Amino acid sequence: MSGLWEDIKNAYFSYNGMGTNVFFLFVAIFYFLIINKKRQRNLLIYEIFGILFLVTPGIANGILNMSGQKTDHWMVYGILNIVSVVGVAMTDYLINIPSKKEKIIVIVIYILLIQAGMGLNYTSQHLEFITNSYKISNEVMEIAEQLEFVEKPRVLAPEEVAGELREYDTRFAVIYGEGLSFTQENLEQLQIETESYGCNCLVINSEYDNIEFFNSIGFSKIYNTEHYEVYAK
Repeated sequence: MSGLWEDIKNAYFSYNGMGTNVFFLFVAIFYFLIINKKRQRNLLIYEIFGILFLVTPGIANGILNMSGQKTDHWMVYGILNIVSVVGVAMTDYLINIPSKKEKIIVIVIYILLIQAGMGLNYTSQHLEFITNSYKISNEVMEIAEQLEFVEKPRVLAPEEVAGELREYDTRFAVIYGEGLSFTQENLEQLQIETESYGCNCLVINSEYDNIEFFNSIGFSKIYNTEHYEVYAK
């Protein structure tokens, strides 16, 4: 039980890039509480049940297990449909503001808050996204950049690398999740796993590296970082 609550807490604080929008969600819920329109109240009920389902241990555990991808547990927050709910609240609020000047002021404030929440950085030359807004480790970013040169990469990697690779680029077919077998300590078993999953790319911890063995099964080393070795066919 305590472990599940820890997962939920970590999921919330790992919701990178969306912290401001989560704040907007609760502002929207408060807004729905003080208005009397039936349509908005129905939307409020949906959101409240969504949050309760998420933080109730039994239900939350079921959602995480059904996803089959523990490394992506923070993504379950997507079921809140934050953008839709905040959009309805903001639109309704703007419609009911009588003064055009006040509407413009509110829109400007909203844009500034969105900029702060989405990781945008204004310079005198242009508006640009801050790099690595999802806080992916430098090593994984280096690995991902090398895998981009591989045609249709299908990657077998340690769990901590696999999750971040998926965040970096969803085009990577990363083999990981509940029930995945990845045995670096036993090279023969690892060979069976790469063949079973049909992988043409392999990332392993440096301590288990054996270049002669991997060359013998058709892999060539294309890159290495401080802690990982990267192979491809």
